[in-house]
Amino acid sequence: MLLFALSFIANVLITFMLASAISRNHPGMTEVYGPDTPARRILACVYAAIGLVSLYGLVQMGLGNTDIARAIGFTLFPLQILYKLATAPALWTMHPVVLANLGVSALLALTLMLAL
Repeated sequence: MLLFALSFIANVLITFMLASAISRNHPGMTEVYGPDTPARRILACVYAAIGLVSLYGLVQMGLGNTDIARAIGFTLFPLQILYKLATAPALWTMHPVVLANLGVSALLALTLMLAL
């Protein structure tokens, strides 16, 4: 369950930081995600939702409800892996978002593989 906790923690930290930076229109976000648009704000909402679900999974782990945490992970992580891997052909593979997505996908895939 250590990798589940690490994956949930990574999700919470990464998604909340990104959602906050996108919402505040941080200049670095414009470089990576383009100008402030409705689509970019929707992306911030998606990131926040992933972070909240991950936080809920982490809380369930802390309460000893590992079955619930595993169910969340087995649902959320494959979805994240699929959309993150889909960014590679959609963007240039050396794009910073793609590189970060590949790293997170590796962590989530390892978590799922070792949990089976």
